[in-house]
Amino acid sequence: MYHYENNKPKILVILTGGTICSSTNDEGQRYSNAENVKIIGHYQKSNSPFSGKVDFDKEIPLDTLSENMTVARWNTLLEALKAVNYTNYKGIIILHGTDTLAYTASLLAITLAGMPIPVCLVSSQLPLDKEGTNGHANFRAAVELIMNGIAPNVYAVYRNSDNIIYAHFGAQLLQCKNYSDDFFSRGMTPVSAENARWEGLPFRTNHLYLQKIEKLSSCVLKIVPYVGLDYNAFHLEGIRAIVHGTYHSQSVCVERSQGAGEYSSASILQLIDRCNEKDIPVFLAPCSPEAAKYESTGDAVGHGAGHICKTTNEMAYIKVLVGCALGLNQQALETFVNEDINNECIY
Repeated sequence: MYHYENNKPKILVILTGGTICSSTNDEGQRYSNAENVKIIGHYQKSNSPFSGKVDFDKEIPLDTLSENMTVARWNTLLEALKAVNYTNYKGIIILHGTDTLAYTASLLAITLAGMPIPVCLVSSQLPLDKEGTNGHANFRAAVELIMNGIAPNVYAVYRNSDNIIYAHFGAQLLQCKNYSDDFFSRGMTPVSAENARWEGLPFRTNHLYLQKIEKLSSCVLKIVPYVGLDYNAFHLEGIRAIVHGTYHSQSVCVERSQGAGEYSSASILQLIDRCNEKDIPVFLAPCSPEAAKYESTGDAVGHGAGHICKTTNEMAYIKVLVGCALGLNQQALETFVNEDINNECIY
């Protein structure tokens, strides 16, 4: 049951910084300046069908360009969300920069699963005072989706360069590619620029891991494969788990043939050996069980590597990070990361 003052619904707007919260100094350099954001007032003057019919509360738990997002800053955001009285609000809008948007969307899609109201992440490709900015349109669409009754879940709302506003499940959002201002996801759905509606999907679980996690820690190492990778470059002090990317055929370098012979520090097998000695699980992601049919991948799995499949690279990392924060042992962690907790399956 929601309780609104003066019978007018309220939306909580949480500002975290990024381009959508940025200002420009005299040298033309952008910097995050959340306190100066006028996005709510701009919305209330728009021709949205809910303009003047919804109130907003505003909080600024952090103010940073999103490329400067850290695990410590994520903890600050999660603490702010823990303190929210959700019965006061019809929904939450989080203003966030684009560079790490997919990682934060994945994090919230898991930690907030079970929340009774929807959460929409909103970004902008340009500062709000620049011609051509999509920030105001994205914010308006998020308000309308919430007011029109989108199901409780975590969403990202963003207008691409095709001038279409899309609603994404946070759990499926992909990082914006280099040289592009567009976001994509498997379940991306166009919504109207006049009055955005989409039923969405409810959370798949009511676990609300947000209340079960005391604090995230920077204990998960994420490795991207490339030709020339030397595993001697990685130290394992303080590491509790590793998420290792794969090439497009879900393969990794084992640098030996027919499953026999010596291997060098260019081989993932060297890393797995080191991790086995320290009880540090290594997960290949994305990697389906069928990928072990490749001699290389099969060699890595036979050496002890686990796998994470059917999810984005961003979500694979986040689920391992959250699983470690929950204190899961290696077996429970492998089950956790391969469970479709909140609509994150991408095929």
